[in-house]
Amino acid sequence: MADWYEVFDNEQVQFDSRKRVGRLAGALVVGFGVVVILTPLLLLWLSSLLLVTGIVSTLLVAMVVWASYAFLRFRSVVWCVKLSVHRVVGYDYARRRTILSWADIERIELDSDSLSIVASPKDGRPGRVLRVPHVFPDFAHLSHRAVEYAEAHGLPVCIEGRPWQLLDVATLYPFLADTPITRRETGQTLEGDEEA
Repeated sequence: MADWYEVFDNEQVQFDSRKRVGRLAGALVVGFGVVVILTPLLLLWLSSLLLVTGIVSTLLVAMVVWASYAFLRFRSVVWCVKLSVHRVVGYDYARRRTILSWADIERIELDSDSLSIVASPKDGRPGRVLRVPHVFPDFAHLSHRAVEYAEAHGLPVCIEGRPWQLLDVATLYPFLADTPITRRETGQTLEGDEEA
């Protein structure tokens, strides 16, 4: 039986991600160049091979850790998402495909920047994350569909890191507290309201 997908994409996200990855690669090359140039200068200035080796090693490890984290973050951003009843398929800036079965997904998260589909950890490694930036043209429709699928599979939906059932609307939207609201259940009215 064929698996039907709803496809959402934004090529501008792919283009922007590729530009950022290019800038990161350039910064990494410049960083390594600076370390290569700095090494003989440190040897002349400090005259201690052990100390220079420690400084250079620390700089190299810091650059590699920083770059690895940044590349993983860029890899989680998808420019194309396919949703179906059985799975989610996302494509990153390099058109690498990530397939997540709904059974492998831990939760859906919505925040001010994106929709994140978070997979369960496996084999002691953290789970994959597919981040869909809010700049997608059909972001609202995509979010609603993802939430519908998540609820159908019994997955939690979090908003700003908290389950949506625990959110207080007045905290999310403080301007609502200033609006006059009629409380029909108790027969009370707030200022400016008229009894219906």
